[in-house]
Amino acid sequence: MMRILLSFLIVTIYSFTIGLPIFAIPIPAELAPLTNTSEFAERKVAYLTFDDGPSHNTIPILDILDKYDIKATFFVMANRQRYAEQAYVEMVRRGHTIALHSNTHDYQVIYRSKEAFFKDMGKLESLLDNKYAINTKLIRFPGGSNNMLIQRNEKKSIRTDIISELEQRGYTYFDWNVDSKDGISPMISQQTITQSVLTEAKKHKQAVILLHDIDDMKNTVRALPDIIIGLKKQGFEFEMITEDNGKVQFP
Repeated sequence: MMRILLSFLIVTIYSFTIGLPIFAIPIPAELAPLTNTSEFAERKVAYLTFDDGPSHNTIPILDILDKYDIKATFFVMANRQRYAEQAYVEMVRRGHTIALHSNTHDYQVIYRSKEAFFKDMGKLESLLDNKYAINTKLIRFPGGSNNMLIQRNEKKSIRTDIISELEQRGYTYFDWNVDSKDGISPMISQQTITQSVLTEAKKHKQAVILLHDIDDMKNTVRALPDIIIGLKKQGFEFEMITEDNGKVQFP
């Protein structure tokens, strides 16, 4: 395939040199799928995202992702426990995306004001940078960018102010369009988590899936292999979130 592609590029460059229109250049059959934009548009991509870690579940989650050769995105908190140190290091070593979530996850503190939000986030950034050399401009609001607290009339202006400031500082925030329901309670069953993801994912070509990396959420770990297998059966590929990929934002 590489030899065919190189030959095609050489022919293309030569054709431009002699003035041959690009539409007159024959495309090798082997390359036709790469130029089929409608087929590319139909590509189904799943983004597995995990909030609130690291936890004691982080390493088991990473092991499962390794087994299926999948990279995920972890929206992390500031955890200074010894086990968390290993988890941060392993996330990086195994090639996953680490993004910002919160230092405290205390809504009453974080959403008190725009300044309080960035003060909280700054503490998380300092921990990640100083101890692990992790720098990122990707962020997920605790509770999502339109959570119940900031939907209140007296808080709506804070949301607008935070989003505006994030944009000015070069951050990109991410919500989700598939909720696994695992954050409702540790009692949510493995089957409910799996079915919630697989049912909702059917509605999207790009599925940004909310999962949690929390000590009590053992069923998330148990459900993960079935989620991955089920999404593959639906035709999904897996990618990590970047500034340009997986951007879902609540209105």
